[in-house]
Amino acid sequence: MEYLYDPHTHTAEVSHCGRLGASELVERYRGQGFAGIAVTDHLHEEYIASLDCRDDWQACVSAYLKGYRRAIDSAQKVGMDVLLGAEIRFPENDRDFLVYGIDEAFLRRNPYLYRLGCRTFFERFSGETLIIQAHPFRDFDEADGDIPTGCVHGLEVLNRSPRHDSQNERAAKLLDRHPRLVALCGSDTHRPGDEARAAMVFRRRISDSSLFKDAVKSGLYEIRQLGGA
Repeated sequence: MEYLYDPHTHTAEVSHCGRLGASELVERYRGQGFAGIAVTDHLHEEYIASLDCRDDWQACVSAYLKGYRRAIDSAQKVGMDVLLGAEIRFPENDRDFLVYGIDEAFLRRNPYLYRLGCRTFFERFSGETLIIQAHPFRDFDEADGDIPTGCVHGLEVLNRSPRHDSQNERAAKLLDRHPRLVALCGSDTHRPGDEARAAMVFRRRISDSSLFKDAVKSGLYEIRQLGGA
């Protein structure tokens, strides 16, 4: 039996660019036959600075988890899985990194973790998390050498957002030259119509972010492009 998961989605409750509330997000994926999604709302300095809690990390974590918690509430009613992830941007530049294997306790015990550099974050957390560069080559990764392969576990080689200039083929070729890295895909859902355009396909249910991390690191999945051009 196959179980489809989308590891790259955003909620309107948290991501300022999101246009889908968490409950509607879950309902749309349920309608497409998905077993679950990962909520990967944006986590970076600009987002935290927009909150009243900016000097109270614990309050900021509660605000950050609002979309995830609403998605969990909706998913439990329909038998879907919701995994906690994050799309983190570090101070060096505007690259985004998808992080899995985290939970609320991880966020609470690591204040302002997005202020670490990419390499420092990898050195500190690579053993307990899965770190993936989102949509490589989208903006300023002009040369293969610009991709920070030394501080990620893998690359999102299939980003299906209709609004990104995602060079998926180029990312896949780079991955071929770095066999230690893993491949991820995602719809990068922000708006109605973005959803269910890519899936990670597993042979068993993935009930939390840690299990997702372990399954991906073990290579126990397939990548599938769905719908749309």
